[in-house]
Amino acid sequence: MTRETVDAAWVFQRYQEIRPHLPVATFPSEVRSIPDLGVVADGFDAFVFDSFGVLNVGDLPIEGAAARIEALRQAGKRIVILTNAATAPLSSNRAKYMKLGFDVVDSEIVSSREVLAEGMRAFGDEKRWAVAGPNESGIDQLPGVSMQLTADTLPLADGIVLLSSAGWTAALQDLVVDALTEIPRPLLIGNPDLAAPREHGFSKEPGCFAHEIADRTGVTPTFFGKPFSNAFDMVKGRLDGVSPNRTLMVGDTLHTDILGAAAAGIKTALVTNHGMLRGMDVAARIHESAIVPDFVLPTI
Repeated sequence: MTRETVDAAWVFQRYQEIRPHLPVATFPSEVRSIPDLGVVADGFDAFVFDSFGVLNVGDLPIEGAAARIEALRQAGKRIVILTNAATAPLSSNRAKYMKLGFDVVDSEIVSSREVLAEGMRAFGDEKRWAVAGPNESGIDQLPGVSMQLTADTLPLADGIVLLSSAGWTAALQDLVVDALTEIPRPLLIGNPDLAAPREHGFSKEPGCFAHEIADRTGVTPTFFGKPFSNAFDMVKGRLDGVSPNRTLMVGDTLHTDILGAAAAGIKTALVTNHGMLRGMDVAARIHESAIVPDFVLPTI
């Protein structure tokens, strides 16, 4: 399903504009460049991997990524994949990564959809949600009473969920803005990313549309996923017994992976060859954002 695409410079600038709405963190005084994770593996007990731009680009795996994860596992390291991809039902996550060549188990995957579902449960079983997501996203599996977001369901909904940007249009954006302006209600975002790297550019993701809706309505969205603490709290639960100082978050995006992990007290490594910063002056982007990873490396 077609998504609107933008370039990396646009994405970085938009992240800078919304920075006041993102977590606050402290960072190392300097960054260390390394060739790959093997150089620092002995210093950590667990590795948390972003997906898009680190393990895969769109539907294509990044060369060597599966072998690196297997080598870390063989060395006794704990592995978690932390992804803001919320469209797919939880039951299909493992199958997706197995198809890409990553031999993982369900407990090694934390998706923002899972974090969102936990947040939705807090509203109770009777809450009615208008959910933006394609037919294959399995919105009926979400907590509460979930309906496809349409002009007909919006007036019936107690709250609105942006699960996916697939099929999102300016007309839907206007419908949501009008509905929230008329009756303010909870707006939950299952993918806080502004954009995701694809084979041909960067697709706009739910976080992008959520901030625009907030600007137009004054309704503050609740985000589930990186860089927000709810995602990293779930990761820490999966890694019970592992200190954040002995955990390394490996991501491609300064404003989500690196910022969010640093705010959670987790060490960070920025991958530069495949994701949000590919082709950009990485040192300049680090300086401009003042988001400093512990390590920078081309690929894992």
